[in-house]
Amino acid sequence: MSTFLIRCLVPLPFYLLLLYILMNQSKALSPDGEALLSFRNSIVSSDGVLRQWRPEDPDPCGWKGVTCDLETKRVIYLNLPHHKLSGSISPDIGKLELLKLLALQNNNFYGTIPSELGNCTELQALYLQGNYLSGLIPSELGSLLELKDLDISSNSLSGYIPPSLGKLDKLSTFNVSTNFLVGPIPSDGVLTNFSGNSFVGNRGLCGKQINITCKDDSGGAGTKSQPPILDQNQVGKKKYSGRLLISASATVGALLLVALMCFWGCFLYKKCGKNDGRSLAMDVSGGASIVMFHGDLPYSSKDIIKKLETLNEEHIIGSGGFGTVYKLAMDDGNVFALKRIVKMNECFDRFFERELEILGSIKHRYLVNLRGYCNSPTSKLLIYDYLPGGSLDEALHERSEQLDWDARLNIIMGAAKGLAYLHHDCSPRIIHRDIKSSNILLDGNLEARVSDFGLAKLLEDEESHITTIVAGTFGYLAPEYMQSGRATEKTDIYSFGVLMLEVLAGKRPTDASFIEKGLNIVGWLNFLVTENRQREIVDPQCEGVQSESLDALLSVAIQCVSPGPEDRPTMHRVVQILESEVMTPCPSDFYDSNSD
Repeated sequence: MSTFLIRCLVPLPFYLLLLYILMNQSKALSPDGEALLSFRNSIVSSDGVLRQWRPEDPDPCGWKGVTCDLETKRVIYLNLPHHKLSGSISPDIGKLELLKLLALQNNNFYGTIPSELGNCTELQALYLQGNYLSGLIPSELGSLLELKDLDISSNSLSGYIPPSLGKLDKLSTFNVSTNFLVGPIPSDGVLTNFSGNSFVGNRGLCGKQINITCKDDSGGAGTKSQPPILDQNQVGKKKYSGRLLISASATVGALLLVALMCFWGCFLYKKCGKNDGRSLAMDVSGGASIVMFHGDLPYSSKDIIKKLETLNEEHIIGSGGFGTVYKLAMDDGNVFALKRIVKMNECFDRFFERELEILGSIKHRYLVNLRGYCNSPTSKLLIYDYLPGGSLDEALHERSEQLDWDARLNIIMGAAKGLAYLHHDCSPRIIHRDIKSSNILLDGNLEARVSDFGLAKLLEDEESHITTIVAGTFGYLAPEYMQSGRATEKTDIYSFGVLMLEVLAGKRPTDASFIEKGLNIVGWLNFLVTENRQREIVDPQCEGVQSESLDALLSVAIQCVSPGPEDRPTMHRVVQILESEVMTPCPSDFYDSNSD
C-alpha cells in the first residue's frame, strides 16, 4: 500500500479501513481462477474465445466455457471444443479438484496429457480427441474412479495402455483409436467390455478386444494374427519400422498456428510486405553491387541492375517462406528467378555474404543453381535459375493436368538424389530443414530440383524472429524437431517421407479430407494400413500405377517416417532402394485401382 494511500486512510474510522481491506481482498481471483489463468497462459493462439478471461474478476464463473457450482463457486465444467486452441495443457488443470467435465476436443493442443489430471477425482467426462497430444497415457488417470466417458482418440499418443485404466468401473465410453499405442490391451477390468472400435488405428496393439494374438502372451489374447504389410522390404525388422508411423508428431497442430501467426504476421510483412508492391528500384538505387559465382551470370553489373530497376508486382511469380520471387528476363532471352530478402543489420549482412558464397559453390543436377546476388542497402536479391515447370506443389494440387505414375516416380527420384547430395557429397554438408512440395521445382521436362537449401539455417542464425520451428512447414516436420527445434539429417528424411506420400496421394499433408477426420495424411495412411487397404492412398487420377513399385515406394516412406530417428535410413540408402526396387518394377504388373 502506498504512503499516499495510507495518509488518506488514517483519518477514516477504523471500520471503514477494515471494510476497504475486505473489499480489496474480495476482488482477488479465486484459486480455481488462478488455475484457469495458468491454463490460458499456456495457450499460444485461439479463435479469441479466451479474451474475456480477466484476472481482475473475483471468480471465473462468468468466463466463456467455464461453469461453476452455484453455491461454492468452484469450477465444475471446462468446455472449450472447436476453438483452435493451440498450446500445451497446463498441469495446473489438476488444481480444479471439483471438475466434472473437461472437454478440449478438436483443437490443436500438443505436448503430453498432464498426469496432474489424476487429482481431479470428481471428473466424470474427459474429452481430448482430435488434438496433437503425444507421449504416454498417464497411469494417474486410473485414479479418476468417477469417470464415465474417456476419449483421447486421434492424437499421437504412444506406449502402452496403462493397466490402471481397467479400474475405472464406471466407464461407459472409451476410445483410444488412431494413435500409436503398442502392447497388449489390459485384459483385466472394465477395458474388456469395449470392442475393437475403441482401439482401431493402433497397429502396435494386441489383445482379445481386437482379435489379435499378443506374442509371448500365454493368456491367448486372440486367434487372429495381424496381416503382414509390405513384407518384401522387411519393414518390420526394427522396433518401429513395421508400423506405419507417418505422423506429423505431437506438436504439429500447434506449430501450424504458431508458424502462421509468427511467419505471416511478422516475417512476410517485414520480408516482402509493404515495399514489395512497388518497384525494386528503391532497393538498387542507393548503391547496389552484383556478386557473381563462377561466371554464372554473363552480364555486366550495370545491365543486371538496370533490369532489376524495372521489376514490380507484375513480375512476381511466388511468395514463400524466404521472400518474394520475381521473374527476371534479360534482353538476350535468358530468364532467372530473383528472390528478395530484406536485410536486418550489418552483422546479418556479413554473415549472409559468407554463407551465400558457400551456397553459390554447390552445383548439382538436382539442385536449383544459385548464380549470384545483388547486394543493396535494403535487401539481398538472390539470382537463381528459372524453372519453367513451377513447383511440385502447383503440379500436384493446382493444375488440371495430372502427373502420371512415371512422372511422379521420376520427381521423387530426382528430389531424393538432390537431398542425398546435400547430406553426403557437398562440402560442407547441408541440412535443408524445409523439405516440402513447394520447395521442389520442375524444369520443362518435369525433372525435379531441390530449392531453398541452406536458407533456413542462414535466416535462423540471422538476428531476427525466425526460429528453427518457423523455418519448417506444418505437416512435414519430424517429431523430435518439433519438440527440440534441433534439425538433423534424419529430420530431413522424415520430411522427405511425407513428401513421398504427398506425391502418391496427390493430396497435401493437411488436406481438408484428413482434417475432417481429425487426422492428416499420416494418420489416414496409418488407418488404411490397419485395414490392410494401404494401396487406397494412391491418387485415383494417377494413370499407370504399378503395384510392385507402389509397394516398394510405400515401404521406403514407412522407413523414412519412423518416429525414432535411428530407425530412418540415410538418403544414400533411400536412393539405393528407389533405384533398385522402385524404378525397375515388373512391366506387366500394373495396379488396378478397382481391384481388391
